[in-house]
Amino acid sequence: MEKKADINTLLKRIEILEKRLDKLDPVAKTKLPSKKDQIDDIKKNIDKWSQKFPSLDIEFELLKMLDWLQANQKRKKDYKAFFRNWLRKSSNSIEKEVQDIYRYVYGCKNDESCKQQESEYKDMVIFCNKCNSQKEIIKSIRG
Repeated sequence: MEKKADINTLLKRIEILEKRLDKLDPVAKTKLPSKKDQIDDIKKNIDKWSQKFPSLDIEFELLKMLDWLQANQKRKKDYKAFFRNWLRKSSNSIEKEVQDIYRYVYGCKNDESCKQQESEYKDMVIFCNKCNSQKEIIKSIRG
């Protein structure tokens, strides 16, 4: 025979389980403000964000983030944390681009005694006056 549970008994058991969960993980129950309130708070503190990430256009990054969220139909629990991580990734990519700048050393392959020249451009056409030939990239220098 099946035992049927009384609704009140079930509710009491659920309440006991929820109390046990609150003791185990009280942070899980913290209620964050609405998306609108969180975004408004980010907008109010643009100056603080600009101080933390001086190499970024914070307002533009916020627009990019909001566009990305909308385009990908994503929702976040903590928009402030998501925005902070968004800015960190953006600033890392800017620093990486700056570090990856190369300088190119042009020289003559025919005559190594010809003067070498450096340029930040890879597609330069440089002629050697001494041997009257086009110089080529002989090495690249990173950073």
